[in-house]
Amino acid sequence: MIITSTGNNFGAEPVEFKVVLNENYVILNGRMLFDRKTEEYKAADVLEIYVPDLSMKRSMETAVFMNYTSKQYDRNGTIVRSWIKDKNTICLEKVEVNAAYTDFEFVFFCAYLPKGQRETFIVDGEIDLQIENLPKNMYCEHYCAYVNESWALICLGIENIGAVDFGTQFTLDLVNFPKDISAELLLSCPMGYAQGWGNSTLPARIQNGQFICDGYTELQDPQVSCGVIKAYIVKE
Repeated sequence: MIITSTGNNFGAEPVEFKVVLNENYVILNGRMLFDRKTEEYKAADVLEIYVPDLSMKRSMETAVFMNYTSKQYDRNGTIVRSWIKDKNTICLEKVEVNAAYTDFEFVFFCAYLPKGQRETFIVDGEIDLQIENLPKNMYCEHYCAYVNESWALICLGIENIGAVDFGTQFTLDLVNFPKDISAELLLSCPMGYAQGWGNSTLPARIQNGQFICDGYTELQDPQVSCGVIKAYIVKE
């Protein structure tokens, strides 16, 4: 299912979201570009996105990526808190960063759970995921995946990302992961040096049963130790 935002309070353009609406959860996928220089952004204390009716009135907090999109300083990102305020409002934490960083995007591949839920959220549909054909000296020892009728969850911890050269794309085979599930994602990579804020983020995607990453650039630390991804993916 696709919904289109009806507005926001920080000067961004409307955005389309892929969604799964359930009384016990809302799963949201999408990207929203925004500019921290706008007067609307400066005036907002909490960032709000207005949408058609969701399936719950209020949610607990979840995590959304806030990613810097300009190549001037390369791509950095962090997570911000997000929650459903009411059936028509998704809220995002406003995070202040260095004034030199202005062009950002929010990247949603998250699940919202109802406010006040007392029972444990149990994810069904675990598959026998296996990781094969990694580049030499790269490792992936921590991983899992769950596939349901309308969505999937995948978690990967990839070690020694720096085993590949600058700008070199690398691919991992996701054995037993459905080939008809695709998504544009971000691989979050803690760096080995002090930088302005957040972690480096590498563009990545899942396609045809593979995890494909563009690799790191000359502006990023070649000694990067690992990359982590956790994504709820809305199926087509």
